[in-house]
Amino acid sequence: MNLIYLRKGISYGVLCCFLFFNFSISAQDWQVSNEEVLTEIKNGEYNLALEKAKYSSDLAEKQFGNAHANYICSLHNLASARFMLGQIDDAKYIYLQSIKIAAAKYGQQDEIFAIGLYRLADLHQSIGNLKIAETLYHQALPVLKNEDGVSSEHYVSCLKNIGTLHQRMGNNLQAEESLVKVIKIHESKEQLDIDEYSACLHELANLYKNTWRYDEAESLYKRSMVLRSEEFGLHHPDYAEVLHDLGSLYEIQKNYDEAEKLYREALKIKESKLGRSHPSYIRNMEDLTQLSQVR
Repeated sequence: MNLIYLRKGISYGVLCCFLFFNFSISAQDWQVSNEEVLTEIKNGEYNLALEKAKYSSDLAEKQFGNAHANYICSLHNLASARFMLGQIDDAKYIYLQSIKIAAAKYGQQDEIFAIGLYRLADLHQSIGNLKIAETLYHQALPVLKNEDGVSSEHYVSCLKNIGTLHQRMGNNLQAEESLVKVIKIHESKEQLDIDEYSACLHELANLYKNTWRYDEAESLYKRSMVLRSEEFGLHHPDYAEVLHDLGSLYEIQKNYDEAEKLYREALKIKESKLGRSHPSYIRNMEDLTQLSQVR
């Protein structure tokens, strides 16, 4: 199989795509459709991405069948779009469906199976099922690691998310070790992936904030903000998430005016892109409400 990966960095995980090439007209049609889904997700247009992902998965099933790698790829992207929109139960069901198909068709030592596992792990991490997430990550990681010693993009993404998991579990030294390793891998590449790199900086900033290394955290947040604003603009949900987390750092430091400013700026973006029912918007609003009570 020939694999091409298109990824999307987010605060609670990364989008991954598996692409199996078949140079027929139908494969080209599906490829165009699938790339449109990935473009909308990268741009933070998650509702539009969901509609296109539904079409793309239907197209893949009709053209290739429901056991084909392209169909599994479409399921991954459909689940990711739902995940971005906070539709956790629907996303979980689709990931489980993709894993079942991949295991039956390609086996449990195939990359496409492992991709489904660590995407499901991202979902479980996002809702606090940390032990389940840990099990899934460690099942996926050795499958994703290239035998030639070169770190694959999926391996790096999985390792970053394990670092985030360690942080949430209170294993701060392990978390820092994983995140710093991933950042060094990105910086060693000829072409820097701004999306993934800025997400790693963001995660390390969160770790430093939570371990009282405030100056280092502030510096990393600001670096991530600059990178994301240049890459995606000032109205992207990922940019808004950095604004929110930098605001929480300022709240801890009792810089309440600056914290409120960033919270409100982040809320405005999230309301426009995600809607008021999205978990990220709700969390942001709760933090703003709490800030007003402590001032």
